[in-house]
Amino acid sequence: MKKKSDDGNTSSDDLDLLVQKLRWLRLPGMAKVVAAILERAAKENLSTTDVVHRLCDEEKQSRIKSAVDRRLRDARFPEINTVDAFNFDFDPARKKLRARYLALHDLDFLDKGINPLFIGTPGTGKTFLARALAYKACLDTRRVVFVSAPRMLSELHGAELHGVLDRALRRFVRAELLVIDDFAVLAMDAAQAKLAFQVISERYDYRRATCITTNRPFKDWPKVFPDALNAQVIAERLTERAEHFVLEKGFRIARP
Repeated sequence: MKKKSDDGNTSSDDLDLLVQKLRWLRLPGMAKVVAAILERAAKENLSTTDVVHRLCDEEKQSRIKSAVDRRLRDARFPEINTVDAFNFDFDPARKKLRARYLALHDLDFLDKGINPLFIGTPGTGKTFLARALAYKACLDTRRVVFVSAPRMLSELHGAELHGVLDRALRRFVRAELLVIDDFAVLAMDAAQAKLAFQVISERYDYRRATCITTNRPFKDWPKVFPDALNAQVIAERLTERAEHFVLEKGFRIARP
């Protein structure tokens, strides 16, 4: 078996063996580009250090991309929204919140456990902004879950019936960012209210960011929860460390 080709470059057999070794070592980024980098190294007389750096850079980018893809898949977005597609100039209410909202995209709020709360009537952009923020967190390889309140409560109730509630809760509690769409919109029974309380309370205890969208001001939450005290405690835990975004002019929220 030849070790070198006639022009002095690595033979195809050696290159194939190298690619196999890189794959065995779980270095797919390197395996994908090693042939091109070695070819370029021969043409440009790159040093060994340059080659290693370029291989490492490719592997790093490959792993970041895989991590982002995994975060996006695990988040279960029904639709991807990005902030550049949101028209902040549509009305005065949107203009007013632009700077505060865009400041969240540095993602410091995740480490501080601050809850972004989007409140307003349907069709004002609450869900769009929540998804765009969650998408940005995924790009930073943060663990994100995006779910509607009815679906979350249904999943948890089903898990409870099958004796696997703790496992189901972990997905919602451990996420670095949990986005609950349409929270406190539909009336809950006692079992659903208990499950909602568990999720919000555990995330509060661990100082993990919880983002909600809702079309009900806090004063109306007792209409949704069977126990007014339960509604108050959940609202207080969401708002203690929070950024409020009201998406309709004249829509007022009363602190719990």
